[in-house]
Amino acid sequence: MATPVNIVTTEMIKPSYPTPLHLKKLNLSFLDQNAPSFYFHVILYYEAYPLNDGSHNYAETSLKLKQSLSEALVTYYPLAGRIRDTCWVDCNDAGAEYLEAHFPDIQLSDVIEKCEPKRLNKYVPMVPRGGEDIPLSVQVNFFGCGGAAIGLCISHKVTDATFHLFPTPLPGAMPENIVTKRYVFDEAKLVMLKNFATVGPYKEFNPTRVEAVTAFIWKSFIDAVINRDKNKAKNILFAAMHAMDIRSRANPPFPPYYFGNACAQATALTEKETDSRKEEGGFTYHDLAVKMRDAIRKVDVDYMKRMEDGDNFLKYLSTSEVNDPCFKDGRTTIEICMFSSWSRLPLYDVADYGWGKPVWVSTIAVPVKNMIVLLGTKTGNGIEAWVNMPKEDIAFIDTNYHLISSMMP
Repeated sequence: MATPVNIVTTEMIKPSYPTPLHLKKLNLSFLDQNAPSFYFHVILYYEAYPLNDGSHNYAETSLKLKQSLSEALVTYYPLAGRIRDTCWVDCNDAGAEYLEAHFPDIQLSDVIEKCEPKRLNKYVPMVPRGGEDIPLSVQVNFFGCGGAAIGLCISHKVTDATFHLFPTPLPGAMPENIVTKRYVFDEAKLVMLKNFATVGPYKEFNPTRVEAVTAFIWKSFIDAVINRDKNKAKNILFAAMHAMDIRSRANPPFPPYYFGNACAQATALTEKETDSRKEEGGFTYHDLAVKMRDAIRKVDVDYMKRMEDGDNFLKYLSTSEVNDPCFKDGRTTIEICMFSSWSRLPLYDVADYGWGKPVWVSTIAVPVKNMIVLLGTKTGNGIEAWVNMPKEDIAFIDTNYHLISSMMP
């Protein structure tokens, strides 16, 4: 049974200090303007921090969070403004949206241990209640046990997921055939996946955690699509697209916390499946991990130089492999998996407000077909994969994931 969302407070939090006049208008770059018009979501979960008498002062906690948000908005002033015509931000200090919700009948431990991605959506706004010109909405949730969760809803027009305010898709029902599942790859599972990619003559290849998990999900997806219609397999290409943080790849490098959309798209593409490849067992983990690494390496200094000229860069993208005319005239079909890795973001380290670091960080279920978000685990050596796919395709990932689990010592 669904639990109703009990919103007890809705207000706008303004910067604690007014934005200077010369910073009132922020023109969005071509990367920002071409960013998808959706919000991405992060939820930070905290254990109870009781007072000396064992009680919980929600009002005091909420006040401290609002003060923290107000101070943060002085530095990140565009998030207190309003998006205009999708091409600039009116930094008018109108404020970020702040919601407070109470769930007295829910325990934080149940939320974490019985993780159901779709049920997490109630802990963060899908879009700001005050309108989609608001770049940031924050929902603070208090549970019956005294634990709390802070849900962030942030416009992709203004910044990417590398932004941290504290030290995805438009609203609507999840399409019926799209399900969201969370797969946890601890250190032991990651070692096993890496070993799969280094069998035989490939022992010197050492995939990263992200490459290993990407290859696992991508291969499972490819197998699922081919299994659906083996006769059409010869006319299908498969692409894996990774959103990449390009701050360190610029020349000179951008500061690590450079604000805005500083990301590029690395695209790995398979060739068509031939009869000989079928006899060899199809695409291997090694094949796919190498293709992903090669695609990531193409986002180099030359790629960054192209990005400096927006018009020429868009022309360059129009001639890329995924824009081949064969896809438009129907001769070939392309099946795409979209990956976004947040695994290197220090989400477990930067958000301590005096009652400890988060015990868990999550995203939510999103109605975007074949969208995969990779988050780090609290231990720092694992990856959580949040996969949104049609039910029949995700079944292949389930099977392969359980197979890996059964092989663990």
